[in-house]
Amino acid sequence: MAKPSKKQSLLGQVQPNQKKRTSTIKNRRPSPQQIAAIKAQQTAQARQTNTPQTQAATDNDKPKGKGKWIVFAVIGVLFIILPKPQLITYEKLGLVASSVYWSGLPGIEPVLFDSNLHPKPALERNTLYLCHDLKNPDTCQKYQIIKQEGFIAAMMKLIQG
Repeated sequence: MAKPSKKQSLLGQVQPNQKKRTSTIKNRRPSPQQIAAIKAQQTAQARQTNTPQTQAATDNDKPKGKGKWIVFAVIGVLFIILPKPQLITYEKLGLVASSVYWSGLPGIEPVLFDSNLHPKPALERNTLYLCHDLKNPDTCQKYQIIKQEGFIAAMMKLIQG
């Protein structure tokens, strides 16, 4: 008979005496000290759950701040790398003009902002060719560059109109 009781206990069946013990423990009311201890545990758990949320909120703020700095860095690098407009003063037969000139990018032609003509620069020789048609070199006129000014002067000229 000892063998069947072992099999029953191995299969997870509980003896009737143990059921009574657990039921009496469950039916007891907690003492005021136990209630205070339970409340203290609940408040401690609430604090612990709140602190990760605040830490997560600060962690979420950090990438936003990093993202702003990354955007500023990319804009700064582009500003340094990309060609900036210049204010060019040029002259032909006593006629002097100033225009904002942008040298363009690979695949994009240079531009004079206040002209419909197509510039072909030779800035190293202080020469500027303005053409009606880039395919026909007979439509180009040669101008002598008198002065080249930087980005700030070009922006001032564009703002003033």
